[in-house]
Amino acid sequence: MWFRILLGVALMIIVSTPCISKGATIDETAIKILKGSPAFQSDIYSLESAYRNLKTESNLPDPELGGEYLVMPSDVDNRWTAELTWSVEWPGVYGARGKEADKKFSKAGYEIHLRRMDALMEIRDLLLDYIQHKQKLDLLEELNNNNDSIYRLARESSKGGEITILDLNKVRLEYANIRSARASLLDEELEITSSLSKIYGKDCSELLKELILDFPEIVIPSDEIFSDIKNNAPSLKLAQAEAEAAEQAIRVAKMEALPSLSIGYKHAFEDGMHFNGATFGISLPIFSSRGRQKAAKADIIDAQYRIEAGREEIDADVAMTIRRLQYIKNQIDELEPIMVSVDYNTQLLKAYRGGLLTLIEYISDRNYFTTAAMDLITMKYNAAKALMQLEKYRGLETL
Repeated sequence: MWFRILLGVALMIIVSTPCISKGATIDETAIKILKGSPAFQSDIYSLESAYRNLKTESNLPDPELGGEYLVMPSDVDNRWTAELTWSVEWPGVYGARGKEADKKFSKAGYEIHLRRMDALMEIRDLLLDYIQHKQKLDLLEELNNNNDSIYRLARESSKGGEITILDLNKVRLEYANIRSARASLLDEELEITSSLSKIYGKDCSELLKELILDFPEIVIPSDEIFSDIKNNAPSLKLAQAEAEAAEQAIRVAKMEALPSLSIGYKHAFEDGMHFNGATFGISLPIFSSRGRQKAAKADIIDAQYRIEAGREEIDADVAMTIRRLQYIKNQIDELEPIMVSVDYNTQLLKAYRGGLLTLIEYISDRNYFTTAAMDLITMKYNAAKALMQLEKYRGLETL
């Protein structure tokens, strides 16, 4: 019953998510892909297998049935014996092993949880790459359409002698550069889709069509994130579970150092007579459990050091990530209003048509604004990556 409850809760935490419909978020899409992953399904069943194997360690041993049959000379009755024995350790050891099995299962659950979190981060990163490429492709598509217009104007101007053939060729080179950049982005997008499909276990192209092609809102976390991380970081939970399992292992080893008993019933037939009897034995495991106790104590110390080191490392990484996020946000807040305040492609084209800009000035200014637009997309991408890194430390429960 305990296993069913824990497994049910774990699955609800990991896979519960609304059905993906039009306009799916990064997290919704990432969990959908993770749920479809064959590796994810394997982990679920490996967790159940681990639990079943662990629980058998706390079961009472099975009775043993044995006997012998001795063939005697023809004038003497054959002899035979039958024996039923049952060897049990100190009674409290089985309860202690059951608790140890629960601790080990909890540890196995956190190990899988950590692997799922790493897999989810990989999927999220790929989805962010996909969104970045789509936004840059849209930008280049707009430039490509704009280039068609400017090339037609430039060609007419060259016929009238208003611009040289060199200027016209610069427009053609710009057109070729844009097409080359688009082709490169499309090739990278195919690689991203292929990587996601491998994780998903099948083609995820249709799934990606539902993805909202925008980065999440940038919200600088409050100081409470540090306490949240200390409570939810999967790596710290795993180390804590390992420490608890080691503590229980010491209790088991101490119980195993107590005497174990063996009792049995024996029936023998000899010289035409039947004999009934009982057997009794006791073992004194003086030395066998000492090594396990020492190993468990070492495991506790190791886990405690890893918890302490992990907290310090995560605290430092989170603080650095938040500072980086704030820096990127400041850049975005400064650049974005400038870029969205005006349609620079349209305005530059009007200026060129009106004679306010030469062809070379037009190309130079357009490239300047295009570079700024690309930089803005990259900034938003980097900010989203930083936010996702913080979510990794806070665990899947935050989804």
